[in-house]
Amino acid sequence: MSELSEHSAPVAVVGVGGRFAKAPDVGAFWENLVAGRDCFQREQVPVVEDLGEDRLRVHSWGVAPHRDAYDSALVGVEGLDPQHGILQESLWQAAEDAGVRLSAIADRTAVYAGCARTKHVPRAAFDDVVHVDPTFAGPYFSYLQDLWGESLMLDSACATSAVAVHLACQSLRLHACDYALAGAVAVQEDADGSYLRTPRSIYSTEGIVRPFDRRHNGVVPGDGSGAVLLRRLDDALRDGDPVYAVIRGSAVTNDGRAKPGFVIPGVDGKVRAVRRALDAAGLTGADVDYVETHGVGIPLNDQIEATALIEALGTDGPPVAVGSVKASVGHCDTAAGMAALIKTCLAMDRAFLPATPNTEDPIEEFTGRGERFGILPEGRPWPVNGRPRTAGLMSAGVGGTNAFLVLEEAPPS
Repeated sequence: MSELSEHSAPVAVVGVGGRFAKAPDVGAFWENLVAGRDCFQREQVPVVEDLGEDRLRVHSWGVAPHRDAYDSALVGVEGLDPQHGILQESLWQAAEDAGVRLSAIADRTAVYAGCARTKHVPRAAFDDVVHVDPTFAGPYFSYLQDLWGESLMLDSACATSAVAVHLACQSLRLHACDYALAGAVAVQEDADGSYLRTPRSIYSTEGIVRPFDRRHNGVVPGDGSGAVLLRRLDDALRDGDPVYAVIRGSAVTNDGRAKPGFVIPGVDGKVRAVRRALDAAGLTGADVDYVETHGVGIPLNDQIEATALIEALGTDGPPVAVGSVKASVGHCDTAAGMAALIKTCLAMDRAFLPATPNTEDPIEEFTGRGERFGILPEGRPWPVNGRPRTAGLMSAGVGGTNAFLVLEEAPPS
């Protein structure tokens, strides 16, 4: 294999695991997506309380089942911070889903993980903080399972998951490992199912996420934990592994200063990420027929992302369906990209594009540039159209990090 092809070798997603709003596992997560469910918990009436001075208390949250507990017997230790334990469960599930025993691949397995910083952890004796501090969540899993590969904790804000997958793919292509687990978690265990919406807040005034819809007015938080097990595609096919989807290429960029401010996303950086990932995959924008977007439902962010996608992918080519899992389960912070990736892998595997609920009227950035791009208010089968199904996955983090993955359906078995 040439140096160029080796460094661009496709990577297979062979196992998935996770826990999201109203879904204790990936099977339930997919069932909710297929049904087009809005999985937010809205129990109190009124859902929106006016606190005065333009402050709202909104009773809406993507609450995951048993968000304060994990299976200590499975993980192998008690007393972990719930986030750590839930992340370790997801990593376990991804390996189990692939039909491998971690003990059999321990010397060849790397871990790339992210854990939201939901609480202050004082720097004290290490024995007092390793079960709580996000710094140690991934390495502790490697310790418990005796894994010898790289074990890195990452933090790129909301882009963390996609960045972890990008780095995992690079490691596999460089043969630094033969198996790579990528995972992330964000569970606000002390949250009461509501949030405070202030005038400068990114949160929705109504407790509903409407990505790329003219009625969009903000995002809603959600709990999430997800993980994938990755292998080089040639190895996975040789060993008869299940393959949900293939990662053909990926890229990570930063906006730099080409934007109005540090916390505001930029168009140019996103365009660079998309084009570099397509180049790595050996594809063009005309090959993409679905994009799982970052899609937060914040008007400015949606407009910038839509503008970047159209510039990067172009208006020529097959119709591009645009979706966002955040409309279904909320913005899972550090784990947002994992929810998006697992959704996209399952959509490819099942040949079905789930709905983006509560959307029906696309923003001008899409409708004003022809008919190629459109949101999905209802789920539908994903046609083949004479070539492999191909998807893009966009992720972004405050501070300017952009990550884009190019995925393709698994080759025929």
